[in-house]
Amino acid sequence: MTTVETSRETIEAVCLSVLTGHGATVDNALPVAQAIARAEADGNRVCGLYYLPIFCRHLTVGKVDGEAVPDVTTRGATVAVDARYGFAHPAIAAGMPALIGAARGAGVAAMAVRNSYNCLALGHHVLPLADAGLIGICLSNAPASVAPPGATEALFGTNPLAFAIPSTEGAPPIVVDQSMSAVTKTEMILRRNRGEAIPTGWAQDKHGKPTTDAATGLEGSLLPAGGHKGANIALLVEILAAALTGSALSTEASAFGNDEGGPPRVGQFLIAIDPGHFSAGHFCDAVNGLTASHEAAGVRLPGHSGRKRAVCVDADLWQTALRLSKPEGAQESQSN
Repeated sequence: MTTVETSRETIEAVCLSVLTGHGATVDNALPVAQAIARAEADGNRVCGLYYLPIFCRHLTVGKVDGEAVPDVTTRGATVAVDARYGFAHPAIAAGMPALIGAARGAGVAAMAVRNSYNCLALGHHVLPLADAGLIGICLSNAPASVAPPGATEALFGTNPLAFAIPSTEGAPPIVVDQSMSAVTKTEMILRRNRGEAIPTGWAQDKHGKPTTDAATGLEGSLLPAGGHKGANIALLVEILAAALTGSALSTEASAFGNDEGGPPRVGQFLIAIDPGHFSAGHFCDAVNGLTASHEAAGVRLPGHSGRKRAVCVDADLWQTALRLSKPEGAQESQSN
């Protein structure tokens, strides 16, 4: 893969131009552009520029509503957001102040987001909670592509989960962001397109047999991380992010990767916990102890690797983004 060097700020500006040029309002496009730029800066290519042309097509065909205005309602320590078939990012951002306020008041608060869309890397959505001094947890379902070992039909999406833990003394938060599949579907598509084999344990064919061929695995299903244990966690994510929020189940959601089926209507579920309501002093000491013990063992806690100022991105994806940012790029996308 050939790469080019740019900056997070430049990626954000280009993505904002592309998305608004394809029909999204600035309020909707900005948090999406920020998420794409953050993913690329973190080296998370499967949640970055790869999706920009897909988002443009979905704006054009109406699979995502670029002008949607999220509806936020609160009741006690709970927040409900209807994304109204728009992007997940502005919907989650719209409910975030109420979620933070409710957690500070009650100690624990939760937010359900329904009728939503691809929320990319979930770490993006829990960092504001950690920045506010809260423990943040985020779950999302996705179109079905994953099945337990031996199953002949995909039952879950990659169903990612993320959490962020606030640190003290100026240290970055602890951040974990992972899917419940052994690999992302995007990585499978990239391997298929490059003609590369996949490791055993990533996918199975449509008969439930393991495969090392990416194309065969995409025709069958991805395997969950950790076998049946991972499948059980994916089931919990499905119940909280889809069933509890009133969103489409993974088996009902339209695919993120093509233009068919209308809005996917997936859901997200976030939990915010204020340590100050429990054992604030002990919590801070314990997190500092975790940091010290990890460093003594020669490893860093997730999220503590730091970020480079310069960002290297896939050259072909960057050229596509630059082309789409021009007026003729928007016209070309609308004609496809």
